[in-house]
This record gives sequence, C-alpha cells and structure tokens, in this order.
Amino acid sequence: MKEHLQIIRELFILSRPEWGFIFAGVAYMLSLFYLLPLISLSVAWLSIYAFACGHFSLNGFFDKDSDSLNPRRFSLRNPLVSSNLLSPRMIYLWVGILWLSVIPLNIFFIPEALTFPKLPLAFGAYFLAVVGSFIYSVPPLRFKAKPFIDLIVTTLIIGVFIPFYIGLLGFDTIVNTKLLFYGIILCVLLVFGIHLPTILTDLEVDQKNGEMTTAVLLGWEKASYFTSTIICVRVVGLAIVNLILMNEGILIPNFIPFLLGVIELVLAGNLVKRKNRDAALLLWKVVILTSITGGIIFGLLYTPK
Repeated sequence: MKEHLQIIRELFILSRPEWGFIFAGVAYMLSLFYLLPLISLSVAWLSIYAFACGHFSLNGFFDKDSDSLNPRRFSLRNPLVSSNLLSPRMIYLWVGILWLSVIPLNIFFIPEALTFPKLPLAFGAYFLAVVGSFIYSVPPLRFKAKPFIDLIVTTLIIGVFIPFYIGLLGFDTIVNTKLLFYGIILCVLLVFGIHLPTILTDLEVDQKNGEMTTAVLLGWEKASYFTSTIICVRVVGLAIVNLILMNEGILIPNFIPFLLGVIELVLAGNLVKRKNRDAALLLWKVVILTSITGGIIFGLLYTPK
C-alpha cells in the first residue's frame, strides 16, 4: 500500500502540477473571453490541466539526464533522477489516462457535444496538441532539441490548437471568428514570452547534454538579443490587443497591462546588458508572474457585451 502511494506521489510530482495551473489559467482566461458557459469553462480548465500534466510527465521522462544537471534544481521535481520506482510503462499509462480524460469530459459535460462537427473538431484539435507534445519530447524526433522547430511546435500547441479546442466547448459549433482570432494572438504572444526565456536559462545544461535548442545554436549573445526582441514584440502586441479590446468596450480601461509590459522591457534590457544565466532566470521568473497576473486582471476586467 505504501509503495502504491509513493508511485502516485512520484507520478504527481513528475507531472509538474504547478505548470498545469498555468496552462489551465490560460484556458480559464480564454473561456471567459469566448463567453463559454460555466460547465464548458470547467471542462476547459480540467482538460487543459490534464493535457499539461501529461505533457510535463512525458517531458520529464525524457529529460531525466538533463534535469539531474540543471542548476535550477528541477531534478528535485523530477523523481526519476533519484528513484527507480516509476517504470516507463507506468509513465506511459499515466500520460495516456491524463490525455484520454478529455473524451468523457467532452461527451458527458459539454452542451450539445455530440452535434456534428463539434465533437470531431474538438477531438481533432486536442489530438493535434497531443501529437505536438509527443514529438516535442520523444526521440527520435524530439523537436525540443531542434533549433527554431522547438518554437514552432510549442507555438502550434499552446498558441493555436488549444485556443481552437477551447473555442469548440460552447453552445455553438465554434466561437465568434473575431474572438477566436484574438484568443490565438494572445496565446501566441504568451507562449513566445515564456518559452524563449525558459530555453535560454537551460542553455548551458542543454549544451552539455548535446541538445541543440534554439538558444544553444545562437549562443548567449545572439540568444539574449533574440529573446529580448521577442519580449519587445510580446509587450507591444499585448498592448495593442488590450487597447483594441478597451476601445471596443470589451475590456475595462486600465493601465496594468502596460505597467507589466514596462517591467518586462526593463528586464529584457537587463538581459541584453548582462547576457548571462542570472539575467535570463530573472526574466523568466518575472514573465511567469506577469503572465499569471495579466491573465487574472484580464479575467476580472473583462466585460463582455
């Protein structure tokens, strides 16, 4: 009994549940933005949380060696580094259960889920996200270790497939095209802002491990400039989207998104100046906080007509 509990505990840790909350927070924000009913909002939150946990479980399984070298001490959150309790079969079963949970969630709880083509489209979008997650982490493809392809795959998963999937969870077949467009733009800007600082903080570890990520290919100087440029694009892009939404009366006028953007720009400038891991790690932490805070503020100030 004790061993079974330990297995469950290690699977839970392997899935990095805190990232599940970040992904699910995006789903919550999009659900509000898409005007989804409460039950659809709940399904969006749960299904994206399960997706994220499956993604990071698979990622952790194939990142065992690099996690053991990571100075961020992610090894402490990857039980495979210090324990042999979890077998590959257990991990694959765990990931399968998490990812397949979307089926009963959609069929039993989504209004008019069986209406054609709603269900096939929803499962199709979710399936593409799962495929993207699989080829991102699993050899021999392992796109997370292929320069620029890592960015493209991550953008498709979080920036396109997930917003599209959530857009299918309401009463209609799909949400308003305009809202869907803004939802995808928001998610693309979000994923670029988080993913690039993440791979930059892992540059030295990935280099030692022989993984050619975008950051490893560019090196510290070019990667710092590239990351900072993307942060600038993210800040300007989010500011424009927020101004448009405020002008259309969809968002209550406020200065918080712009203040958060200024903070990111200051730290992006610090990264260009210092070009080291400490500056990259500080930017990564702040971008996580500003993204979460921005999402919460967006939800609180969102006023659909």
